[in-house]
Amino acid sequence: MIIDGGIGQGHRGGGDPLGILDASHEAVEFLDRHHLPRTTTSYALALQAVLHPYGPLGGEVARRTDGGVRLTEDDVRELMPLVREHEVSDLGLGRLQMERDLGEQAETLEALTSDARAITSDFSNQVTALSYAHRSNDLGPDTRAIAMLLEQLIARISKTERDLEELAGNIAGLRTRMEPAEANDRIDQLTGVTSRTGARAMVDGLVDAPHGYVLAACSLDDLEGINERYGRSVADNVLRAFVATLRQACEGAEIVRWQGNLFLVVLRGRPLSTLAGMMEDARTAMRERTLRLRGSGEPIGVVTMSGGVAVGVGVPLEDVLTRADMLRDLASGGLGNRILSRA
Repeated sequence: MIIDGGIGQGHRGGGDPLGILDASHEAVEFLDRHHLPRTTTSYALALQAVLHPYGPLGGEVARRTDGGVRLTEDDVRELMPLVREHEVSDLGLGRLQMERDLGEQAETLEALTSDARAITSDFSNQVTALSYAHRSNDLGPDTRAIAMLLEQLIARISKTERDLEELAGNIAGLRTRMEPAEANDRIDQLTGVTSRTGARAMVDGLVDAPHGYVLAACSLDDLEGINERYGRSVADNVLRAFVATLRQACEGAEIVRWQGNLFLVVLRGRPLSTLAGMMEDARTAMRERTLRLRGSGEPIGVVTMSGGVAVGVGVPLEDVLTRADMLRDLASGGLGNRILSRA
C-alpha cells in the first residue's frame, strides 16, 4: 500500500478458527468492565479469559470476581502464569492440527499412488489378453472391446488426476502454514516487520544498552471501525500502509509488531525528542494519506494514529512499555491523532 494507493475490498471470512476478531472486542469490554488499563499484559489476560472461559484461567477469574468484584492490576500480575500456559497451549494445538492434516495427506498420497499402479497393471493385463486373443483368432479384431477398455482407462486416469490435483493443493496449503511457523516466525507475515518472537534478542539486550533507548508504542485509532465497515482484508491493507509510514518516518529505528494493532518503535542511544519528532512526522504523514478501495476507488476517509513515547536507561523493555502504552492510551482517547511523550 502506498500513498493514494488502492485497498483491496473484501469480507470477513475464514482464517480465524478461534474467533479472534470477536474475542478481541469482548476482551476490550472485559477490561472496561473491570476498569483495567488497556496494557499489553491486561489485554492478554482478558483475551485468554474470553477464549477459555472454562479453563484454569477462566475458573480463577470467576472465583476472584464472584459477587461482582472487579479484578485489579495485582490480580493481572498474579494470573499471568495461567495466561502464558493458555498461549503456549494454543500454539501447540495449532501445531498438532497441522501434523494431523499432514498425516492424512500422506495417507491419501499413498492410496493414489496405489491406484495409479493398479491402473497401469490392469491396463497392461487387459491389453495383453486382447493381443493374445487376437493372435489366436479366438475373438478376432474386436474394436469394441478395445474402445471400451480405453474408455474405462481414460475415466480412471481422469479421476486419479483430479484427486492428485486436489491433494497437491492441500499439500501446498500445509507447506504455507508450516513454513512460516518454522522458518519465518521472527517476521510478522502481514506487515513484514519484526514479530514479537523475533524481537526477543533485541528486547533482552535493551537493559544493557550503554546509552539507553527510547520506546514508542503506537497504533491506528480506528482499525476496529475500518474492519467493521470494510472487512478484514481492507483493515489488513491499512495496517500495511501504517507500517510503510512508520518505516519512512522512523529511519534507523527498530519496528516490532507487538500485538495486533500495537506496534513498538525502538531507537537506541538517542534523546526522547528525536523519536518523538519521528512519531510526529509519522502521525502527520498517516493523516494526509488518501487510502482508497481498489475496486471502486472510494476513499475510506482519514486514518489517524496515536502513540506514546518514553525513555529507558538500564531498565527492561516491559517497564518502559507500560509507561509508553499508558501515554498511547491517553493519546488515542477522544479523536486520537496525538503523540504524547514523557521522560
